[in-house]
Amino acid sequence: MIASLRKFIAFLWRLTNGRIGIALALNVLASLTEGVSLFLLIPLIATIDAGDSGQTIDIPVIGDLMQRFHPSLGLLLVGFVLLITVQGALIRTKTLYLTKVMHHAIDRLRQGFFVSAGNAQWEVLQQTRVSDLNNMLTVETGRVQVAASNLTSLFQALILLMTYLTMALLVSWQMALFAAAIGLVMFAALYPIRRRATQFGQDVGYMFREQSRTLLEFLTGIRVAKSFLVEDAYAERFWQRLTLIRQSTLRYAGISTLGTFSFQVMSAIAAAAFIWVAVEVAQLDFGRLVVLLLIFLRLAPRFGAIQDSIQQLLSNLPAFEHFSEQDAALAKAAEPKGEEGEAAPSFTDEIRLEGLSLSYPGAAKPALDDINLTIKCGRITALIGPSGSGKSTIADLIMGLLRPTSGRMTVDGVEITDRNRRAWRGSVAFVPQEAFLLHDTIAANLRIALPDASDELLWSVLDQAKARSFVEQLSDGLQTIVGERGTRLSGGERQRIAMARALLRDPRLLILDEATSALDWENQQKIAADIAAMRGKVTILTVAHRPSMIRFADDMIAIEDGRCVESGTFAALAADPHSRLAAMLRGEGAES
Repeated sequence: MIASLRKFIAFLWRLTNGRIGIALALNVLASLTEGVSLFLLIPLIATIDAGDSGQTIDIPVIGDLMQRFHPSLGLLLVGFVLLITVQGALIRTKTLYLTKVMHHAIDRLRQGFFVSAGNAQWEVLQQTRVSDLNNMLTVETGRVQVAASNLTSLFQALILLMTYLTMALLVSWQMALFAAAIGLVMFAALYPIRRRATQFGQDVGYMFREQSRTLLEFLTGIRVAKSFLVEDAYAERFWQRLTLIRQSTLRYAGISTLGTFSFQVMSAIAAAAFIWVAVEVAQLDFGRLVVLLLIFLRLAPRFGAIQDSIQQLLSNLPAFEHFSEQDAALAKAAEPKGEEGEAAPSFTDEIRLEGLSLSYPGAAKPALDDINLTIKCGRITALIGPSGSGKSTIADLIMGLLRPTSGRMTVDGVEITDRNRRAWRGSVAFVPQEAFLLHDTIAANLRIALPDASDELLWSVLDQAKARSFVEQLSDGLQTIVGERGTRLSGGERQRIAMARALLRDPRLLILDEATSALDWENQQKIAADIAAMRGKVTILTVAHRPSMIRFADDMIAIEDGRCVESGTFAALAADPHSRLAAMLRGEGAES
């Protein structure tokens, strides 16, 4: 616990650039003013008591000051009110400042994790659940914020505890030590509850992740869920997650409230023992006894506040540890940015993959094995092969999303490495099988590729993608909201918008990964004709299963089981009755 707490404190210090120290300093000042205002009750009591008995209080420091200055009752009351006012102002200033600092710090934390996730290598993100990333940015960072609040509350309780103990020492060091001993015994007795708080924090973190996975899985696949009539099954799974969290929370609440109840009982016993010792053993005078009782009444809740703060801190601290692990893992897997100012290869000749292999961690066999192929500039090349053969993986490598385990990729003889991979990716446009659209306007979705594009240019690329006619028929045209993930559009319409967005980038290489699979036959033929018309203007790599999307290709490459098994021109391979292409065109082996 101590190591985790030390790490958390250092983390907060760095995250707030040391400004949390200012908040703690304000806390110290507020605590001191509270202590002084309470201590001011001693001369008040002495002044009132002196009016009847003529005695003066003999407490160190306070007694000397009373005898030297002889303050009046009115002056002491004014001083008391001023101290309370200053204390309130300091507490308000501290609260506002700490709130500002912590919100800014947690925003920085979320932003940092967001950047780490965005900069991570694609092969790492492929193995990471989106729901886990979402849970980190929402639930876990929220728990980290609560842990930070618990930590500041703990510091505040400790500062007040030390302030009241110091005051008690000035009144009666024997009773101060007695009170401190009682507090330590009570604190030690509640150790099992604090240990359970740590376990609860670990358990609830796991349960929240599982709940997030179930929720996101259902929401992203709600159309499929409804089509198979499994909404109730998902609802039951979600209810089970909620039930587990509720039951765990209630169990912990039962233990936690037992601790609070036990502390209250022990505090009552301690108060009775304190009074008995003060009267019967220490035989304190009335003034000292009243002041010590006031201090004890303030001191006892501080032990309770420390216990509660530590319990809450321990229940939320596992979120910080898990968050730190995930953030460090993503940061370690950061994609190299490349050298500043590094330009992409010109690509006027060819792209070559030479002896290229790719293996994923833990996989039984490589995803790609000794791939050798060439893509000529200005030509249309088609990748064919069964599903799972490695076609999309090759497309990701050529695009610069993945890095080969061995072998190399060159563009016009220039090897694509960490130094220039991102620059190369900037000259490539990609149209996936599942079109990604924001819950925004058609114009906004197109301008992802080119933020400053004019409406005229948007209409031009929509025309090229055979999307202009249906966009013009929409009531708001370019300003039509497409819905979450483009649900207001048909599958074919979404893919045509994605195609237009890729063309807006004016790429050197256009990669189409089953980009027309949702289109009807007539529109496939139209887009195929448009793609064929781009021959010589832009190099195109198409990954396809259907003959309609490969007949216009100049070159063919067949992939099977992660290996390149056939390549050549479309005409030559189509004429060979034993080729994979000929079998595909005959309809044999087309299913994949």
